[in-house]
Amino acid sequence: MEITLTEQDLLSLAKQVAPLISPAKPDQDWAKLEDIRADLFAGKAKSWIRLYIFDRFPEVQIENGHQGAWVVGAHGQGSVTKIYLPYAREWMHERHNDIDWTAKMP
Repeated sequence: MEITLTEQDLLSLAKQVAPLISPAKPDQDWAKLEDIRADLFAGKAKSWIRLYIFDRFPEVQIENGHQGAWVVGAHGQGSVTKIYLPYAREWMHERHNDIDWTAKMP
């Protein structure tokens, strides 16, 4: 089955579709842990990330006062865990091999 659309039909269709297509977001600096899990942490569960990254490498926790730390509210108790992406991406690239990506939850 073939559908033939006039120029007016295409214009109308474009107006309907345009709001559904979001423009590219500018690079963001901060993101919630839940929103960045798939991209930065290979989709690992929040509890896995907290145990095998935040606890194993306490220097990433801003509350610990380390220069270059990139996570605030690492354990999410009463607050949302947020990641400072510019530092986190660099740190993850440098330390990727130091993380046991096959570790299982106890």
